[in-house]
Amino acid sequence: MDDEAFYEGVPWWELKKWPGKNVKFGGRPKLAAYLYFNYEVGNTFRMKELRRALGDDAPADDEHLNRRLRQLRDQDWRFDSYKDLAGQDVDAYVLKAKGKRIWLGERNRLDKPSQAVRREVIERDLNRCVVCGVGAGEPYDREPDSKARMTVGHRVAGARLASASPDNLQTECSRCNEPAGDTPPNPERLDEVMSVVSRLGVKDKTALLDWLTAGRRIRNKVDVAYDRIRRLSTTEREAVVQRLREATRRG
Repeated sequence: MDDEAFYEGVPWWELKKWPGKNVKFGGRPKLAAYLYFNYEVGNTFRMKELRRALGDDAPADDEHLNRRLRQLRDQDWRFDSYKDLAGQDVDAYVLKAKGKRIWLGERNRLDKPSQAVRREVIERDLNRCVVCGVGAGEPYDREPDSKARMTVGHRVAGARLASASPDNLQTECSRCNEPAGDTPPNPERLDEVMSVVSRLGVKDKTALLDWLTAGRRIRNKVDVAYDRIRRLSTTEREAVVQRLREATRRG
């Protein structure tokens, strides 16, 4: 193996601290170094191989490990997963390009939004994912025990080097913010989706067409009112419920 794969006799991916610092040597530089010295462009690697290489420092679950791997894309690393290559195993990747040697301090500068900008974007989007429509704290469909978490993403996927201004940002739930996730619960089938669409009425089909054309769910006046009410205190929400019951004579 190349001598540059070692620091004072220890493989870079086995280091515990950054050289000369009392700071933990994190998962991303370890993954980058391991891939750089153990695989050539075009080679296939698997998640279990990365987990074995990281040893005790490997995340407890595969999703966290997948997330660390995906974060390397900001540093020009490129991988193809089963979503890109038909017939490829779910846990397999093909190395397409080696990026920055971040274990040596090479890094792309990412223009990250400030906390003030993040708050502005999330408030503008009513604390709701503009991709799938789920609101902060709401459960996902068919997962009543789940709770959606909101974050801020770029309107153009992979554009984190662009300006972090509100115009370039949008509110996304944690799932939609990671479109390259490698373990989706249940991939959709076109024939099944088309069957659901065909059973919709004309009004619903028109609304669905508008959403797909716009690239996001367009919320009506009731949706907007609901979003605003959700942000009230419990006592205030109860007051709105009582007012609605009186207005609709349901109560």
